[in-house]
Amino acid sequence: MLRTGVLRRVRTLSRAIQRAQLHTVQVDRLTDFEHVFDSTNQFAAVGNRAVLKVSGLDAREFLQGMQCNDMESAHNGGMLTGFLSPQGRILADAFIYALPESSYLVEVDTRVRERMQRMLGFYRLRARVEISDVSNECNVWQVWGPQSPHLSFDGVAHMADTRAPHMGVRVVGTSRPPAFSDFDEQPSTLYELRRILKGVAEGANDFVDASLPLECNLDYMQGVHFGKGCYVGQELTIRTHHRGVVRKRIVPVLFSPVDHGLRVPLQVSDEWAPELAQRDVVPSGARARRPGRVGSTAGNAGLALMRVEHVEQF
Repeated sequence: MLRTGVLRRVRTLSRAIQRAQLHTVQVDRLTDFEHVFDSTNQFAAVGNRAVLKVSGLDAREFLQGMQCNDMESAHNGGMLTGFLSPQGRILADAFIYALPESSYLVEVDTRVRERMQRMLGFYRLRARVEISDVSNECNVWQVWGPQSPHLSFDGVAHMADTRAPHMGVRVVGTSRPPAFSDFDEQPSTLYELRRILKGVAEGANDFVDASLPLECNLDYMQGVHFGKGCYVGQELTIRTHHRGVVRKRIVPVLFSPVDHGLRVPLQVSDEWAPELAQRDVVPSGARARRPGRVGSTAGNAGLALMRVEHVEQF
């Protein structure tokens, strides 16, 4: 249970969130942020997303060999997955949604859209599939809160977001679903902050070219199936899994000015928001190897791909 002082901060922050203002939030433990952001029914548009449509008689078999999750999972609404290079390095994280008549939507970061189109076209060969860009016809939303698992989205592509507890539901459609009518709309920046505090990697800032899918936590987020057949990039992924050694992981981090220190209470603020995306983490002492690199950021919170031995346990 949260202590009284934390509960008071939670109530204050919840009111600030409803006014779409963050300012500064202080909690004693990182997990206390979840009580702040998950306690009310909310939704937000997810920015910088592109949607490709893959359809045709061979669409399922084609996509089964192109990415690292099992297409059977997509028929439960949708699934998280990763597209890899032949060397097993990450090209893009993606959500795949099953549609009627052997069609699928592939949702990716807009910055990798052209790369994805080229790659899918390159491997299509004689497969009976059509690949089209339907980004102009689709919008992406995230909805969360106590009532989000009970929402109905008839005829709209959606899936339960399994990347972290209480992430909510991912929705792709042409217009805002009526199911959102009783939920409070929030800016996309709040969605970004919320996923970062949960340690959920997403998009080109977090899934960089040189990374392995397990370093980006795709296994933790149910985005890799280790029992499926062959797919592009499988060999290194399976070998890493069976060896059980992953030397780097994406973790949530909080930044503060050098003279402020850190520790308790933990503080998230949009009043001090340094531009740190894609910068190296520099150790305070002399060390030959830098311990990590910053990915997504929101305010003074961020995600960083860190060498596991340098990650301090709070």
